[in-house]
Amino acid sequence: MATAGDYAPSRSLPARLERRRVQWRKAAPLARTPDRPIITFTFDDFPKSAAEAGAAILEAADARATYYAASGLAGTRLVLGEMYDAGDLARLRASGHEIASHTHSHADCARRPLADSLADIAQGETNLRAMHAGHDTRQFAYPFGETTFALKRSLAGRYDCARGILPGINRKGSDRAQLRAIELGDDLSRIVRALDAIREVVRKPGWLIFYTHDVRENPSVYGVSPETLQQIVSAARASRADILPMQAAYARIMAGAT
Repeated sequence: MATAGDYAPSRSLPARLERRRVQWRKAAPLARTPDRPIITFTFDDFPKSAAEAGAAILEAADARATYYAASGLAGTRLVLGEMYDAGDLARLRASGHEIASHTHSHADCARRPLADSLADIAQGETNLRAMHAGHDTRQFAYPFGETTFALKRSLAGRYDCARGILPGINRKGSDRAQLRAIELGDDLSRIVRALDAIREVVRKPGWLIFYTHDVRENPSVYGVSPETLQQIVSAARASRADILPMQAAYARIMAGAT
């Protein structure tokens, strides 16, 4: 289980080289580009602040998000703050948000044997079902965004999409086993990048995915303030792009709906 002291991926040279290599090996190319721009908001791990303040901001804009739950983090406290519990899962699902898979232990999948990662993912699924999450998801995100080609290939049949953290907008040919996403944060450069990405996905339709962690005043380095999240959500809504959770967005793309 991750703790505040190890809440980071491996920084070793082999790990860094593997990250560079694996992103270019596509396991499952996305079959279509959406006819209309789609924007998805996602929260990783996830802390209660994302389930409370984050959900409230999305719901006020008549939008819903995807929450990636690492079951081993439930009920703990990390640098992100107090983590989710079963009550948060139930409330989010009842409000129309999506609960998706994020392993059990939140370990770096790029530094583990394939069998260990697959067992950990299966354990996370089992635990979420036990928490009465109504858990039957076709969506997954890699802890820290880290993976291997073997894992991507193994998950391509189990999940419709697996999300990473490499920046970009997804279109036909993007790897649905390592979808790209834009990180949200309070520093000016990340705010500008997010707003630029919204303008770009409207100019040239695609699937823009945002991700963050905690949503609170004075957020962690992994999170965002409510004010900044509100700014990005408002820009997304004003853009007239479709704002959809992961599975709904993927279904829309594959149906070729407008």
